[in-house]
Amino acid sequence: MLKISFILPVLNEAAHITEQLEALQGYRDSGHEVLVVDGGSQDASAELAAALSDQVITCEPGRSRQMNRGAQAASGDLLVFLHTDTQLPAQADQLILKALSSADGEWGWFAVRLSNPAIPYRIISACMNMRARLTFVATGDQTLFVTGELFARIGGFPDIELMEDVAICKLLRRKSTPNWVLQPVVTSSRRWERHGLVRTVGLMWWLRLLYFCGVSPVQLRRMYYPSAPASPSEPVAPAASDRKLDYIHDNACIAVFAREPVLGEVKTRLIPAIGAEAALALYLAMMDRTLQLVRQSGLCRMALWTSSNTAHEYFLSNCNKKEIFLQAEGDLGLKMADCAKQTLAQAGTDYVVIIGTDCPALTRDYLSAALAALQAGDDVVLGPAADGGYVLIGLRQPYPELFRDIAWGGPEVLAQTLANLKGMNLKVTLLPELWDVDTVEDLARLEALRPPLGWRPPG
Repeated sequence: MLKISFILPVLNEAAHITEQLEALQGYRDSGHEVLVVDGGSQDASAELAAALSDQVITCEPGRSRQMNRGAQAASGDLLVFLHTDTQLPAQADQLILKALSSADGEWGWFAVRLSNPAIPYRIISACMNMRARLTFVATGDQTLFVTGELFARIGGFPDIELMEDVAICKLLRRKSTPNWVLQPVVTSSRRWERHGLVRTVGLMWWLRLLYFCGVSPVQLRRMYYPSAPASPSEPVAPAASDRKLDYIHDNACIAVFAREPVLGEVKTRLIPAIGAEAALALYLAMMDRTLQLVRQSGLCRMALWTSSNTAHEYFLSNCNKKEIFLQAEGDLGLKMADCAKQTLAQAGTDYVVIIGTDCPALTRDYLSAALAALQAGDDVVLGPAADGGYVLIGLRQPYPELFRDIAWGGPEVLAQTLANLKGMNLKVTLLPELWDVDTVEDLARLEALRPPLGWRPPG
């Protein structure tokens, strides 16, 4: 029999967690496991969970972050993401196994029923179930279940502050058709009762519309939890806004170059050694780290330049659509030259720093040093890479000739770039050398990262 890992993200749920975990003990007796991922509760949630679960894991708060951490620790073949205030139907393990028994069965959810039996709540439940079946997008209340293999293949939940259930369903439905269990889970109706039916339903649909239109999940979280403290991953200043932002370098931009995260098309040099799924998981973890670093730095605004598909769910889950741009056709040099030209043509932008997502060793201080050199009047800043390339380039002008006659991807990229600079009479700063991840040998360096990168190869 396949083993199921029940993963419960919790935060200050002492009033409800014991009842939920007691209801899950039968599944533990049947050989499944229960993992509780605590987001730093100030009550007794973690202590109460210790005796009634296989593991209690502590990590930074954030439902997507907590569920990903639980999945990393899970030993089951199937992952079930369960809210503390949602009760499973009898023999839920058998219902899940039956739903996924077909050859293409990889993920799905339960029908849902609100705990209040009044007619308005029954109507809301029916609408939630109908919407999920029509759109193939379920809410967290409906208890998502997915094979560990597929979860790893898509890179887990996008690390966003809200709408993580919508985001992952959109990723999953591209891989296979979902299955659903007709016997409903019963979820608490306290949210609707506390804030009112019309107001709660209206807010949820409004947030979904804003998310569809590209509004940042960080901004949506502020609307959904107006009195909650800022998340640890929340940027110092939101990058997409019509008002002037209080950045240290408000006349600069960090452009992050990225590839569309498609299985088999990222970190291709590593695929023969670690496989396509592990390569994708690594790539997503490094991109998460890079985007969070730039957002949290408060140094300047950020733009994401992608090689294809600016509407990819991952990009829209992490950036406002106004921040996403399509790279030019041609080699890497043409792409960077075009990015610099377009960025520096924007009003109020005096210098640009271009980075990739392959350098987990990049730090805020390193980015700050590059921007400070440009602010002081340097024309070009380069961050050398240990493999002979560079992990960063900063520019005050596009300088298209700087990117010509370069053997991109080879060991002489930095040397050839410096040779081009010799005849250009420009002031250049070289930052300390960093390492990036391109080969199997580079993977060993990831173990020393603090905080750790947080990726796990399948198997």
